[in-house]
Amino acid sequence: MKIILLKDVENLGDEGEVKTVADGYGRNYLLPRGFAVLFSKHGLNLIEQRAAKIEARKEDKKKAALSLKEKLQGLNLVISMPAGDNGKLFGAVTNGVVADHLAQSAGVTIDKRYVSIHGNAIKLVGVYDVKIRVLDREYATIKVEVKALEA
Repeated sequence: MKIILLKDVENLGDEGEVKTVADGYGRNYLLPRGFAVLFSKHGLNLIEQRAAKIEARKEDKKKAALSLKEKLQGLNLVISMPAGDNGKLFGAVTNGVVADHLAQSAGVTIDKRYVSIHGNAIKLVGVYDVKIRVLDREYATIKVEVKALEA
């Protein structure tokens, strides 16, 4: 099924793009929720009329993402967790924990799905590089220092 996206759909495409999707996905999910219309002359006319607004929205989104990247780039985040004498944490620092600490300490709200930790979780005390996706292929790298909680 050929469709035209009316809104950005994660893992599929951006507003105004023409995509081919499975019939069931288009008919049961995208079309009823207003995310897309069937590919037709009417749909193409609709997108052509909205082209300037779509481009302006994309530029605003890109500028906001790049300013967020500048704000995050090089940020040092310190997380204290209970740990044993050997430096092994009682628990783990996950992408959700990093997102929560970013919101508390830096005032930046990030969805935990956009936080990427090498190996999926931090289980030892130390300093780690964590990537945060701010746009499709744009990442900011922050330093996360995991310390043993003082008893």
